[in-house]
Amino acid sequence: MAELNDNQVQQVTTEILDHMMDPKNYGKMDKPTCVGIANDSKTGEYTLMYLLIEDDNLKDIKFACNACQDTVVSGSLFTEMIKGESMEYAKSAAQRLGEKIKDAPKKQQACSGMVLRAFEAALLHLKAKNNGEDIDMCALEMEESCEIEGENHE
Repeated sequence: MAELNDNQVQQVTTEILDHMMDPKNYGKMDKPTCVGIANDSKTGEYTLMYLLIEDDNLKDIKFACNACQDTVVSGSLFTEMIKGESMEYAKSAAQRLGEKIKDAPKKQQACSGMVLRAFEAALLHLKAKNNGEDIDMCALEMEESCEIEGENHE
C-alpha cells in the first residue's frame, strides 16, 4: 500500500462536508439585481453568481456552476458568509478570502478563485447597470486555469 504524503492528506471538517453534500445557495435566481460569470476557457468550466441587492445590502445570493467539487464547496461557503450582509462587508470578505486562498494548493486557488471572479463580474454588472448600460450580465475570463499539468482535474 502506498503511503500518503502531507500534501495528499486533506482535513475535511464537518462544515466542509456539509457544504459538499448539500451546497447552500446553489441554483438560479429569477430576478437578480446583477449577474456575473467567470469562465475558464481552457477547461470549459464556469461559475455564475446572482446578487439581489436592496438598500446596499445583499438580500440574497445564488451561484451555479459547471465545475469541480472545490468550486461548489467554495461557492457554498462564500455565499453563506456574505448573504444578508452589507455590500461593503461582502466586498471586504471577497478581498480577504482572495488573500487567504493564495496559500492553498494551485488547483484550489484556481477553483475557489472562480467563485470570487464570478462575484467580481457581478459587481461589474451592477456598476454597468448603475451607469445606464442595458446588459444581461458581465463575464470575466479566469486568469489561472483550474487545469493543473499532470493532475486529473475531476
